[in-house]
Amino acid sequence: MNKFYRMVVVAVCYANDNSAFIPAIWSQMGLAILEENMVMANLVHRDFENDVANFGDTVNTRRPGQFGIRRKTDASGISQQDATATNVQVKLDQWFYTSFTILDGERSKSFQDLVTVYLLPGMQTIARAVDRTVLGQIHKYLRAPNNRAGRLAAMDGTNSGNFALEARQHLNENKAYPDNRRLVLSPASETALLLNSQFISAEKRGDGGTALDNARLGRILGFDTFMAQNTPYSNGSGDTAAGTITGANAIGATGSLPCTVTGYVTNVGEFCNVAGNDQPTFVTATTNGTGNTTAVTLNEALKYATGALAVATVYKACTVNLIGGYAAGWSQEVLVDNFVVAPAVGQLIAFNGGTRHTYTIIESYASGGSQALILDRPLDYSLADDDKAFPGPAGSFNWAFHRDAVALVSRPLALPNQSMGVMADVAVHNNVAMRVTMQYSIQSGGTIVNLDILGGVALLDVNLCVPLLG
Repeated sequence: MNKFYRMVVVAVCYANDNSAFIPAIWSQMGLAILEENMVMANLVHRDFENDVANFGDTVNTRRPGQFGIRRKTDASGISQQDATATNVQVKLDQWFYTSFTILDGERSKSFQDLVTVYLLPGMQTIARAVDRTVLGQIHKYLRAPNNRAGRLAAMDGTNSGNFALEARQHLNENKAYPDNRRLVLSPASETALLLNSQFISAEKRGDGGTALDNARLGRILGFDTFMAQNTPYSNGSGDTAAGTITGANAIGATGSLPCTVTGYVTNVGEFCNVAGNDQPTFVTATTNGTGNTTAVTLNEALKYATGALAVATVYKACTVNLIGGYAAGWSQEVLVDNFVVAPAVGQLIAFNGGTRHTYTIIESYASGGSQALILDRPLDYSLADDDKAFPGPAGSFNWAFHRDAVALVSRPLALPNQSMGVMADVAVHNNVAMRVTMQYSIQSGGTIVNLDILGGVALLDVNLCVPLLG
């Protein structure tokens, strides 16, 4: 029986009590709310097949290939080319859920009341997590400086247009398709672009002042532009040590940079942002005096020239806090301690282990004397107790990309055995599958409702996304 027919049959549940507890209705309405609240997840490539899957399964999606041009003359034949696509394996390691109990005293509420009180905030939580996870993949595109645009915490109304043009240039050089290009901005970066008259002036845009009246950028420079509150962003309020780089440095400067960071011994692996360069660089070697830092070597050459006594901001390491550590593939919270200001949602965080691996924090909350961090993906490598963790620099990590840069892959979860007293349904809409399970709990005196989605995120083409730093 298809979903639409089932929803029509039970439509009367919108106005009464007990019949509102039907999973098919909750799953359909839940997906509608999810769709409405997601930003980034609605802009990327979506892959769905109606094959039941489990957490940790590996499925396949495809990266489209390209055709090559051939020349022809009257005397030559036609050379056929195969339509190809590269297989991309995706691990279904993103299991988002929310759970709540509807107590007996609330069963008299109409379905619409229950939607307002329970389903709406529950689905908003899942939508936020999905968006943060997809947006958090931006660190995978932080390759060489010539594939980034802009400068961290330095975008304003005077330079935002140039930053966006730089991103456009890199995408053009990478041969990214002109159609379906998107620009997803943090609130701070959107404000910087709105302060730029070339994007809101009615005279320059020819839109009669619509952009200014509605404070919406719409389509600019070949990008469909969106503001997403979950775009990775840090305000720089974490633990830092400030110093200066002694001399001026030209574009492309490498090697040890003499500096003065008084009162702090810098650790290899810590992010260090040099003003004027403003890139997400980190320390690969350091020279330390007694309680001070006298020189640092960064992981890459300077993209921009820096002046004498340019401020160097070091983002202090914290430490992993779990006896026995975490195994590779751990997907739940990671505890860290030894900080004054805890790492925050939207901030990058890196660990050493096997090789340097960087994540985006999608949730952060206090847990005892530690901070619990949920990351954009399971751990690539194991972590030991007291391993150093390196919170990332201040600024915005915006997306300038084509939709085929990244894929959100969704598969339906298995329905439980309903003979055990569980009511369940899986609904599918716009290539996303959501499961709803319900069961009465004698202990709590109410109906437990679980909403969950199983998926994975895959990088399809590194050339189709340029991080726009702001």
